[in-house]
Amino acid sequence: MNKVLFFCLLLFSNLIMSQYKVKFGCDGMALERAIPKIERKFDIKYSYADSLVVDKRISLPEKEYSIDEINAEMERQTSLHPEKISERYYALVSFLEGGEAKPVQLNEVIVGSFLTDGITKSNQRFLLSPQKSSVLAGVTDSDILLSLQQLPGVKSPNETATGLYVRGGSQDQNLILIDGIRLYHPGHLFGMISGINPNIVKSVSFYNKAASANYGERVSGVIDIRTSGNLEKDVKVIGGVNALNADLFMQLPIIKGKLDIQVSGRKSFTEVWRSTTFNQLANKVFQNTDFRSFNDRNKFRFYDFSAKVIFKPSEKSLLTFTGLSINNNLNYKYKIVADSTSNQQMQIINDGYSLHWHQQYSKAFSQEILAYYSVYDFQYSKKQVNEITSNFEVFKKLNRIVNSGAELNFMSLLSPSMQLDYGYQISGNDVSHLFNTYNQDVGIDLNQRQLFNVLHSVYLSHNYTLKTWRFQTGLRYNYFARIGVSTFEPRIFVQDKITGAFALQLSFERRNQFMNQARENSINDLSLENYVWVLSDSGKYPIQKANQFSVGGIYKKDHWLLDIDGYFKTIDGITGLNFGFFNQNENQTSKGKGFTKGVEVFIQNKSDRWNTSLTYSFQDSQHKFSGINNGGYFQANNNIAHAVNMNLNRKWKKFSAALGWFWHTGKPYSAVNERGMTESFNADNLPVYHRMDISCEYAFTSGKVNFKTGFSVYNLYNRKSLISREYERQYSTFTDLANERYEKQDYYSLGITPNLFFKMSI
Repeated sequence: MNKVLFFCLLLFSNLIMSQYKVKFGCDGMALERAIPKIERKFDIKYSYADSLVVDKRISLPEKEYSIDEINAEMERQTSLHPEKISERYYALVSFLEGGEAKPVQLNEVIVGSFLTDGITKSNQRFLLSPQKSSVLAGVTDSDILLSLQQLPGVKSPNETATGLYVRGGSQDQNLILIDGIRLYHPGHLFGMISGINPNIVKSVSFYNKAASANYGERVSGVIDIRTSGNLEKDVKVIGGVNALNADLFMQLPIIKGKLDIQVSGRKSFTEVWRSTTFNQLANKVFQNTDFRSFNDRNKFRFYDFSAKVIFKPSEKSLLTFTGLSINNNLNYKYKIVADSTSNQQMQIINDGYSLHWHQQYSKAFSQEILAYYSVYDFQYSKKQVNEITSNFEVFKKLNRIVNSGAELNFMSLLSPSMQLDYGYQISGNDVSHLFNTYNQDVGIDLNQRQLFNVLHSVYLSHNYTLKTWRFQTGLRYNYFARIGVSTFEPRIFVQDKITGAFALQLSFERRNQFMNQARENSINDLSLENYVWVLSDSGKYPIQKANQFSVGGIYKKDHWLLDIDGYFKTIDGITGLNFGFFNQNENQTSKGKGFTKGVEVFIQNKSDRWNTSLTYSFQDSQHKFSGINNGGYFQANNNIAHAVNMNLNRKWKKFSAALGWFWHTGKPYSAVNERGMTESFNADNLPVYHRMDISCEYAFTSGKVNFKTGFSVYNLYNRKSLISREYERQYSTFTDLANERYEKQDYYSLGITPNLFFKMSI
């Protein structure tokens, strides 16, 4: 009797909830913008693949609706079926051939909220949606690269936004794309903040394993950033300001439903006003240098601008053109002694353009054509002048990449459970660098190099689901024209949903890299920028080759999530200049190889208002080089053996807050004696590192204007941690050119750093 009564009460409560009505309305609103409003009104959640809601709109006259009525209209207008999972959760599924509603299994979302809202895990891919993301501890204004650092296996030992080390791979081994444009310097203020304006970003796909076969060129992580390609019915404006810069985004409908233009800009005001935030960042960046303070004469400034044209000639065609410019500029002058001055200037530019055409010939076949062009230009000079004699000495460093290419990609949906992706890609890279020094009497070229290569690639990727199994297999073929080398890259990802709560995953991938950063130890006071991009050749800089095998499982039930992944990576073709030891053999390039083995554990408990998570990572990265350390393995420079992240997120209606604590073991370092000889290779480790961050946000609406304001505090208890120990070669006297002399440089973490922001959107 009690069971019958309970069932009746449950049925009655469900009926009441389904008929509960609230006032709501929207007029031709993009579905991806309408969904968050519906979620807030009815206190529900939808899970879906972003690709399902692209270009879909919904119109609802303003009146009172129940959630069932909303879902019925959504299904009628968009052909997406809201499938009820529980009283609060719905999954949007697509109508396939024959009109039967089925989940799109090939893009199944395994974890609907990973770490926080706005981050999901779809099979082997993490998907970040900055416009949907909840607050993250220590992250201001949805900084994309800082957000990635809170995912398992992603570290930044030097506390920079751009210095992402993914499963032991170095930062130059990550492929970073924005609408197909290759980014070589995606940061501002020497990498301390991201150079990508979050207002323009629709989604970020991040892979740390088993990347799809259409991705090549790098051997570590993949960060594929896509800007919005949706047409808007009305003008859309987003503006904001924080303690470092101001930003503005506008989307203007030119021909409604056909043609839109997006423009955005972000500009620092550090050359006019230097906030506490900037001063703290500058103190961290310029430690162990002659840079003492910035003023109206000594300036650092940055900006990034972008523009996008969206043209939709028909329901099945979409053409977009994207332009992007990221610029950093430093000009610093100071007195060395009473009659001598030093002037250091640096400019870093990363510009790019892309043209994209998507054609949907049918529900089962589509085509994408992409053409892109990007330029990376690094210029640094240090000039010392004697004001009495007018004698001078100049050191100059240049590094330039000109990259262009095109892609022809196809997608064939052979059945609801089988998909083929295939295509051809071609790219050209012109890479050059120059180091020289000169004075009033003589000039010397210390090093210069220019190489050009054309890369041809073809790929095939096969996605298939069978009951509880999912298979993704792929093969990529590359041909490096300059040195006549061919490489094959097999990829495989297998997943089995053993139960409704547990899934097992296995993967293997092989990848190759033909361009990387080499470390230089020249007369450069800016240790964060003492790397140059070089192109692989058949001798000094070989092609890097990496393999990765991983196995893991995901358990998700009720409010709990457990994600465990173990991996083993090998890499061949690394060079001695990459690991940064300064010794008597520094000018001799040593070739080497290495491996990384590790385990990542992620535990999360999520309720309607609370979200707590714990991440633990173990990593063992080892390198070995011929002629060094007796040919034995030693720790890689950025090996972080153990790392723990703890996060707590809380929501109170329009207010949200996040608290995070981050701990890891110290980086390894080498001991160098007074003669410049290396006594041990990364045999010792720095002390442990830890900090606490906090962030808070408050969102509110006034009329048609949405507002968001908040603050973050990085390193809340102001702990000073030793994060790096380096040995800088000295060139103070003429004899230093022939006899090597080194000075130990210790670098410390960023101190307590507050930041504020205010944003409004229409």
